[in-house]
Amino acid sequence: MRPPSGLRDGDEGVPPPRSSPALRGLPPPASPAAGPPPGSAPPRLVSAATGPAVPPPPPPPRPGSAQARRGALGSAHPIMALRRPALLLLLPLLGCRLLAVELTSSNTKPVVQEFQSVELSCIIKSTVTPDPRIEWKKIRDGETSYVFFDNKMQGDFATRAEILSRTSLVIKNTTRMDTATYRCEVAAPSDTKTIDEINIQLTVQVKPMTPRCTVPKAVPVGKTASLHCHENEGYPKSTYSWYRNSEPLSPDTKSNAKFQNSSYTLNPTTGTLVFHAVHKGDTGRYSCIATNDAGFAKCEEQEMEVYDLNIGGIIGGVLVVVAVLVLITLGICCAYRRGYFANSKESAESYKTPAKPDGVNYIRTDDEGDFRHKSSFVI
Repeated sequence: MRPPSGLRDGDEGVPPPRSSPALRGLPPPASPAAGPPPGSAPPRLVSAATGPAVPPPPPPPRPGSAQARRGALGSAHPIMALRRPALLLLLPLLGCRLLAVELTSSNTKPVVQEFQSVELSCIIKSTVTPDPRIEWKKIRDGETSYVFFDNKMQGDFATRAEILSRTSLVIKNTTRMDTATYRCEVAAPSDTKTIDEINIQLTVQVKPMTPRCTVPKAVPVGKTASLHCHENEGYPKSTYSWYRNSEPLSPDTKSNAKFQNSSYTLNPTTGTLVFHAVHKGDTGRYSCIATNDAGFAKCEEQEMEVYDLNIGGIIGGVLVVVAVLVLITLGICCAYRRGYFANSKESAESYKTPAKPDGVNYIRTDDEGDFRHKSSFVI
């Protein structure tokens, strides 16, 4: 069987391939979505309205590319140019700061109880002077005195204070008189700022002494009763609380059902307890406690008795006194009428001075100091 016309043997019905444009020496057709070939100039746009060709704007750089980084640095250059003069001005100031002596403290307001030890912290934060001069001063009631001067302790601190870690001050066996402001001064001649100081406020707490309590022994019903409690040794100042039969008296009588019937005023600052109108339920043993941050102290219990008034007894006593006065008055009147007082007066008037003997004059002289008589001659 012969193949169809136009086909050769072995083609099996496949048409012969057409010749490609490349083979014909022609450029390949441009794809509609493809851009210009690499290295070629961008196409020129021709506007029907204007006529001349306008080149397209350049595409933005891709994020992270070298071109994008160069653009960011270029935009930051004006800010850096403004910061450089400011940094140049700050460099001398920073140099002066580093060369200035500076002090600090770990605790500027230490609190200690009496008879204990305390450290007043003074730390040199910066200095270039190898051996700066250290001084400590005490300021109390407007007066300044030396504590550490010329590398020696001064006054009573010589036996109970010492310098720790080059500048800090340790005071042993503190007393209430040590409560004051302490100033640490450091002189560093090699520094640009040669002197610096820091103040430390020391508070020595003192436990209260046994308070002095005043409690009336007996008070009639309905009368006012004042109880007092006070002590002046504790520091800071003590506050006071009252107890009746070992139970605390509340400042507010309405807050405790046990004292709702009582009418009193309690002042914790002054330690005064005032009953405006006592009743039988206020009878009991009273005590007071003084308290501050250092401790407390208690006075002994004292008994206060509230008694009823005996109106009948009072009236009877008054009547007895009146009756006695009436009887005394009547007795005086009767004695006067009977002439007891008149006879005594007449007997006193009937007494006469005896006559002097004739021829004798009693003369008293200042020199003799006694009486003597002289004879007188009658002519």
